[in-house]
Amino acid sequence: MKQLFRVAGFIFVISLSGCEALKDAVKETPAGYQIQKGANLSVVLQTPLSSNTGQRGDQFTSQLKQAFIFKDKTILPKDTQIRGLVKRVTKYEKFGDRASLLLLFDQVVLPDGRRVPLAASLDTQKGSAAIKIKGKAIRDAKIVGGSAIVGALMGRKTLGKDGTQKGFIIGAAAGTGAVILSDMKEVKLPQGTEIMIKLDEVLLIPHK
Repeated sequence: MKQLFRVAGFIFVISLSGCEALKDAVKETPAGYQIQKGANLSVVLQTPLSSNTGQRGDQFTSQLKQAFIFKDKTILPKDTQIRGLVKRVTKYEKFGDRASLLLLFDQVVLPDGRRVPLAASLDTQKGSAAIKIKGKAIRDAKIVGGSAIVGALMGRKTLGKDGTQKGFIIGAAAGTGAVILSDMKEVKLPQGTEIMIKLDEVLLIPHK
């Protein structure tokens, strides 16, 4: 997939060395642990998603790929549930809309059942592999990360008098999220897809 723009945003793969590197991104407060804005998390999709069958409002789940550790204390265990919802689906239309998905990652479910608000979007930093299917970065779609003021980029092809493509009309929708724009007829993310996200706001993990 070719990457279009770098707009602010979304996740990183956490390895044991990654956990060490993130120590500086975590602050302990009386209320709990604050994971700072810009920190990366890697999640594995548990709910398959498709622009052909998905609908606005569909909920999906993913799991943290590796434990998030701070000073030998596990803040977020491996397989911690990260929830989200589909905010927008666009089905492919010939000479019209490209297939696209707008995903919001909005909630962390702690092992004890408590739910923590989350604001995160795709990590579109140059060189990052924001989405991997079966270990391989996807190549057939354009991935765009979103911040609170960018959100969604939806494309409609405009054709000149000679029928050639002249570009895209691009609109923005407020809200954090991940937009996956595809030149193919379907955006399809199977169960097990690895997604890299980056925190758009501080994530507070409260003490028990």
